[in-house]
Amino acid sequence: MKKRTFPLDLSARAYPMMKSRHTQSNFRFSATLIEKVDPTALKQALSDVLAFYPNFRAKIVPSFFWHKFKQNDAPLIVKEDDRPPLLPLRKKDTNGYPFRLAYLENEIILEVFHAITDGDIGALFLSDLLTRYAEIVRDLPAHSFDRGLRLEDAFIKHGRKTSFFKASLGKYNGKSAIALGKRDNYLPTATLLSQEISISDLKAAAKANDATVTEYVAACYIAAVLQGEKLPLKKPLCLFVPVNLRRFFASETLQNFVCFERITLEKGETDVSFAHILSTVRTQFREKITQENMQKRVDDVKLCFTLPIARCLPLFIKKPCFKFVKWILDKVRQTAILSNVGSLSLPPETAEIVKDVKFFLNIGKNTPLNVAVLSYGNVCHVDLTCGLKSSEIPARFFSLLNSQGKK
Repeated sequence: MKKRTFPLDLSARAYPMMKSRHTQSNFRFSATLIEKVDPTALKQALSDVLAFYPNFRAKIVPSFFWHKFKQNDAPLIVKEDDRPPLLPLRKKDTNGYPFRLAYLENEIILEVFHAITDGDIGALFLSDLLTRYAEIVRDLPAHSFDRGLRLEDAFIKHGRKTSFFKASLGKYNGKSAIALGKRDNYLPTATLLSQEISISDLKAAAKANDATVTEYVAACYIAAVLQGEKLPLKKPLCLFVPVNLRRFFASETLQNFVCFERITLEKGETDVSFAHILSTVRTQFREKITQENMQKRVDDVKLCFTLPIARCLPLFIKKPCFKFVKWILDKVRQTAILSNVGSLSLPPETAEIVKDVKFFLNIGKNTPLNVAVLSYGNVCHVDLTCGLKSSEIPARFFSLLNSQGKK
């Protein structure tokens, strides 16, 4: 029987072309249990849950014009973790699946290639995986994991036809931004750092400053970075923030449906007081992340990847052209990435065996210190993926957050 194939969503088409032996756009979840992981049960849970996530039960292969998904029936691999975090996926660890599932004592580790989905769906997949695992190890009744989600390119569905001359494609390149250190000061592999904060304390601190949790964490991060910068700023500081478009458009897609906004303190800035930083961040979040602007982002993505030149060039020409342009334009355009996937909820019988859950972003040579936020239970985890030898910025950042209360 011929194996099923289906397309990547428009926004994901660049990810396989950006992949190299050294870098890949992955994100990571880790769940700490109250007991050692049962590898057999974890593998069975994975097999059961994959039936509801066809983009996970696939491999990404080249076709004539773009990469595509192809159904993957290879044996599943669940093995003890033996790798540094967030390195490019290896076939011997995955059998071609676009994710890696591993364990280490009482920790379950899931790393996902961004080409198949975004962090919000990744969190749902982890939730279902943990739930099914708990059912198996506790001999609980199984239930369906059908959430009514499906493969659908939400950018095509919700994008409007727009003129090339009305699009804002140029601004996605961004301006040169503050870098967090020279590359000879980078670690050979990433270090994972985490701060646990009471959700009630963090929300209270944010509310006291008329801010959301994401705005407040972003302001703390920017303040921590700017304590080490000379004034006035010689370059803008730019925080790259993924926005879950499901907040603005009704969508049941399993695939990527996010866009990115830049939160910026401009070149020449002299006021780096926390009050001013938070005011700037809050204003930009609320002015930029609106229904109207998100519609424009969706329209631009649809236009960019459906232009005749994008559609008609074969992949063997697209890929070197893409890498050449990326090399030509190689400069720091965002200081860091900050992503908040919100709260991860588990059924009570699953929550009984899961102590905590963390979320980490990959880093790159231009963004060596990225921030991820996830809430579980009564605790908010603020997680850093750090590629810097110096711990000064993480220490300052966590100190600011810690002043609002730590678990």
